[in-house]
Amino acid sequence: MALQILSTFPLFMHKIFHDFRYETGEYELNKTHMKALMIIHMGDNPHMTHVCHHMNMEKGSLTPVIDSLIEAGLVERMRNKEDRRKVNLSLTGKGKHLVVRNLHRAQEHILKKIGHLPEDMIDRFKRAVLDLHEIAQKL
Repeated sequence: MALQILSTFPLFMHKIFHDFRYETGEYELNKTHMKALMIIHMGDNPHMTHVCHHMNMEKGSLTPVIDSLIEAGLVERMRNKEDRRKVNLSLTGKGKHLVVRNLHRAQEHILKKIGHLPEDMIDRFKRAVLDLHEIAQKL
């Protein structure tokens, strides 16, 4: 099972997104910046450690990414109200607009990628993604 997981997920991501290009507008952002923005958007003001875990990065590697997003005016950093040692992150209006625009583009891209599959396989694909998400949340 380990080999299946280690080989399937990268293959899946490659097949779906290898030709997807984020729209960064006026900002000079790379894939790591965009992934961080997406995770912050989905995380409801997550703390830095949460973002690190989801990106599989060390905090020291993520800090310059977040600093550049703050400098671009896309992210804000704030102290956690319950634990002052933690730093929470949130998107600014510009950051949210950029993420939402790219989520719509990604949705269209995925639908185009799977559009040639038979309808029953598309349904299986959608169910599998939902099932994997639910299982991952419980791990």
